[in-house]
Order: sequence, then C-alpha cells, then structure tokens
Amino acid sequence: MIDRDKEWQRRLREDDPKAMEEVYVTYRSAFFSYASRYGLGQEDLQDIYQDATVAMHQNFVEKQLELKDATIKTYLFGIGKYLIFSRLKSVGKAQVLVDQASEEEVETVAWEAHTPTAEQQKLSKYFGQLGESCQWVLKMFYYRGFTLSEIVEVSHYKDVNTVKSHKSRCIRRLTELVKKGA
Repeated sequence: MIDRDKEWQRRLREDDPKAMEEVYVTYRSAFFSYASRYGLGQEDLQDIYQDATVAMHQNFVEKQLELKDATIKTYLFGIGKYLIFSRLKSVGKAQVLVDQASEEEVETVAWEAHTPTAEQQKLSKYFGQLGESCQWVLKMFYYRGFTLSEIVEVSHYKDVNTVKSHKSRCIRRLTELVKKGA
C-alpha cells in the first residue's frame, strides 16, 4: 500500500492523468461513506469530492507536493473535510467549532436547529417558480459563491455582462413574485 502511494505521488507530480483516475476511483466510495455523516446530499458530496481531487492534483503538479507523513487518502480526505465544513457553513447548517489554542478546526460539528422564518419560506416558494436558468444562476452566485467570471467559465454564457444582466433580470422577477404574493 505504501509503495503504491509513493508511486501515485510520483506520477501525480508528473501530471499523469491515469494516476489521477486511479486515485479518484480507488477512494471515491470510501470518501462518500466518510462524508455521508455530515448530512449533505449526494450531489453536494459528488461536487465536493471532485473539487477535492482537483485541488489535490493541482497541489501535486503545481507545488510538486511530496507527502512524507501522510498518505494520499489522508491528504485527499483532509481537503474534502475542509470543503464539507465550508459548504455546511455557507448554507447555515453547521458551525464548525474551533480549538482556540491551536486555531484549528475540531472534528465536532454543532448542528444548528434552524426553522426557516416566514420570510425565508415565502422566498423559497417563489424561488421555485423561477425558470430553471434563473434558479441555476442565483444558486451559483448566492449559494455556491461563484463569481460572475466563474459562472461564465462553467456555463454557456458568453461573457460576464451577459451573466450580470441575466442575474439582474432573475432578481427583478423574484422580487416581483414576492411583492405580488405579499
């Protein structure tokens, strides 16, 4: 196992796509089992795992990372755990406790009891009435924290101004729906 790990590290530093695929496939199931305890959906876990493997790969290629005291699995899961906590914090489902002495995240996650306010429930109701493209753009910008440039990169939009204009129209439409329903 240790020899395979060292071999993968070498191949990842050389930007071998086959090594990336082998690592991805080998640890995918274990990561999903590990990450499922945090209460995120399959789609979120898939996104997080892909983001974690891409980040890991970039660190090996760009920084010529060499793990001496950890395995690829441990390193990958550490990145994934950080991304999970970031996602939980961004959606307001959890607060990651921090050890004040070391300023590092502690394994414990405190789940907040959160009942949506009447205003949040109303917003959710009308958000569901928006078109699919509006919902997607608003989720990417407000929920996932993508910049307008990043949205252009992962979508069919031709430039930032197009995304900005579309997002603006979607917000205006959502505001109209909320006002009509009030």
